[in-house]
Amino acid sequence: MTERMGVLSSDGRCLQPSPLAARAMLRPAARRLAAVGIGFAGGWAVLYGALMPFGLGLTLGLAEDCFAPCAAGAALGLLLHGLGALSLRSLCQLCALGAAVAARWLLPQKFVPAALAGCGTLTGMALCFALGSSGADLLLYSAADALLAAGIGFGLRKFAPERPGMGTLLVGAAVAAALGSVRWGWFSPGVLACAAAELALCCRAQKFAALSGSAVLGAALCAADPALAPAAAGLGCATAAAAVLAPGRRVETLAAYAGGCVSGVLCVQPPGNAFGLLFSACGGMAVVCLLPGGWLVPVADTPQSGENAPAPARSAAASTRLEAVAQSLSSLAETVNAVYEGLPRRREGFRWVIDNVHDTLCFNCGRRETCWKQEYTATMAGMEALRPLLEQNGSVETAQLPGQLSRCIHPAALCAAAGRSFALYRSRKEARIHSEAMRTALTEQYSAVAEALGVLSEQLGRPGDPEPYKSSRVAEFFTGLGAPPQECAVTLDDLGRTHAAVTLPRTRFTPQELAALAGEVGHICRRTLEVPQVLSCKGMTTLLFSERPALRAVFGAASAAARGEVSGDAVQQFCSPTAAQMILCDGMGTGRPAAVDGNLAAELTARLLKAGFTAELAARLVNVALALKSEDESGATLDLISVDLYTGTARLFKAGAAPGFLVHGGRVRAVGEATLPMGVLGGVNGQSRVVHLTAGDYAVLVSDGLLVDGAGWVAKQVELSAAAGDAPEKLAETLVETARIRAQKTGRPDDITAAVLRLEKSG
Repeated sequence: MTERMGVLSSDGRCLQPSPLAARAMLRPAARRLAAVGIGFAGGWAVLYGALMPFGLGLTLGLAEDCFAPCAAGAALGLLLHGLGALSLRSLCQLCALGAAVAARWLLPQKFVPAALAGCGTLTGMALCFALGSSGADLLLYSAADALLAAGIGFGLRKFAPERPGMGTLLVGAAVAAALGSVRWGWFSPGVLACAAAELALCCRAQKFAALSGSAVLGAALCAADPALAPAAAGLGCATAAAAVLAPGRRVETLAAYAGGCVSGVLCVQPPGNAFGLLFSACGGMAVVCLLPGGWLVPVADTPQSGENAPAPARSAAASTRLEAVAQSLSSLAETVNAVYEGLPRRREGFRWVIDNVHDTLCFNCGRRETCWKQEYTATMAGMEALRPLLEQNGSVETAQLPGQLSRCIHPAALCAAAGRSFALYRSRKEARIHSEAMRTALTEQYSAVAEALGVLSEQLGRPGDPEPYKSSRVAEFFTGLGAPPQECAVTLDDLGRTHAAVTLPRTRFTPQELAALAGEVGHICRRTLEVPQVLSCKGMTTLLFSERPALRAVFGAASAAARGEVSGDAVQQFCSPTAAQMILCDGMGTGRPAAVDGNLAAELTARLLKAGFTAELAARLVNVALALKSEDESGATLDLISVDLYTGTARLFKAGAAPGFLVHGGRVRAVGEATLPMGVLGGVNGQSRVVHLTAGDYAVLVSDGLLVDGAGWVAKQVELSAAAGDAPEKLAETLVETARIRAQKTGRPDDITAAVLRLEKSG
């Protein structure tokens, strides 16, 4: 929501100030006025009949815009508490307040100098008076005040009272102690204020804040007046009853609070003396009943730090931020393309070469009028005749000048000017093509990364259903091992599968230890878990446990180089926590250059898949990497299959790859059509397909060298091997060896590779 600050006239005066502007002007005054009130309470409060630490402590701890008003209020409270009589204690406190204020003015944002000035002045003056006739009591009490004031100030510096936490509790304790020392017969305003504050927190369902507030405020009441100890006990019982039995429900909370208050007071105080305290507590309840309903709307307890925030809340926040970054990157790519499309195009053809020769050579020639006006047609025909010579050789000799230009009186200069102009034209054309390729690569990267972040954002936005009991038990298990986790979360995903994530300080685990941890955590979660995936980053180690899938993958691969020992084909086979991944990349050509492209494409694709990218996004990024790898043309096919080991759903993606083969139910079929490889075009022309596989099925990926003699024999061999139950390694070797023999007969050698995956039931 956006609010206007006001309507400005032509001379800059604000004609219609908005509520937001008025609030902005009044807020500093309200803060200073509140600081005066808090300081007055701190100066008035006396603990155990002798200690007065709050006035100096609040002056040391409040913010830079509030400490001076607080000191003024504390000085006023000190003077009025003694009914105008200036005692030695009050004099020491006033001098300490002045010293603290002076130190904070001279050295802003510095706590230690202000604390030394205030506490040192308080203790020093007490020492001077104690050496006289005042005795040692003044020195002891003043030293205790100084220590407590330093602690209060330090706490307020670390935990600002504007945010719920220790700072708010310290300010509340000062106010409760000040009001607790005031008694009007049987009525206690301190009990009334504490009851109202605690009941309001219970009505807002802030049970932890209410319980901690009741403990601190009750202690402040007892310290101000020991006779209020029964009231503090009653308020503590009332808060516990309301926070536990009916948090957030106004009527039920009020009933539970009243019942707990009566029970608590009567348990520690005879009925005759309890009525006054109960009357004060009832006054606080009445104040809460008169408050507007909007002030008591239940809210969730606010965690004190980001480390204690619930994991779903952190996931939602991270998801939102990732989505915002994704939108920004996508918008940036669109903006770059829009700006490029809006720029004027320079139509530079061979005519630019002719114009440049005219401007650099002919413009100052005496025959310019004859050549470029009277005989314009013949001159242009001669210039156009130079074009094939320049494109073929990059320069032209005098003897090669066409007949239309034989009348030129500077033939050597004409040839040199034409060569320079054509070289400049060609360099500018190459620079333009290069810049357009760089722009295309840049925007393609932005778009691909934006889509990837969007996918990760969606995944983080669905963290699964948490299981707090199992999470706490897993955390207790690791704590018992001597490695208390920083975070521990056990969740159920949309399909009911159990996942556990445990973050520890940087720790190394052996394979045997990881297997043992999987067994113990699985026993706690009542699930069979796989060996955890280990992620290490910035001094932290995260163990990702996943429920054992229904299927497992068995891989096999074989390859034969066309010439020598270097093959341009590259294979990557691995299992992520939930899927089996198999990648086959075929670099363009043969030998080492093709091997560089193939291995680069396969390695980058594998890394991106492990990081959570989809096949389409990984292909787009790899396409950019191949396009920018070098000035030479680079390209590689991408053949990828990803099988969900829980459901058997297989996703195939092909970009320029040869057809693959799937065996399902004992029958083989070819999948894939001809497309262009990666690194050739600005984008990726790929094909995606989704199929379903079960235990016993095969997936076979092959390079085009294996299909040199057609795909019919490959399909028959795959079907026969699958029927015989051959191992994936044996099937891959059979295909490669047979294809190599067939290629030798045809005389068309090429790199030959086969990658095989077979699904089996998980043990």
